[in-house]
Amino acid sequence: MNDDMTRERLGLGLREVEPSPVPLVPSVSLAHSLQQALQGAVFPLTAEQLTWVARENEAPSHVVSLLGALPRGRFPSVETVAHALEDTAA
Repeated sequence: MNDDMTRERLGLGLREVEPSPVPLVPSVSLAHSLQQALQGAVFPLTAEQLTWVARENEAPSHVVSLLGALPRGRFPSVETVAHALEDTAA
């Protein structure tokens, strides 16, 4: 978008829309992404260890970010990781 268009939009009260750094992911898609990101993981694992496994599995950056934001503690399974992510999103 050029400067003239931006000024015109701002004059009309419209703002530039910036994409969200973390895309909204439906829970089914998130569950699938987690399964792929944590493939081969031997549980229980901490959030730091989950992040490391996801990076090793070349998971998308938003999945790695979500895992890195998990609370402290050990997670006994992929399902508990998914539940923790749902709880933090709510």
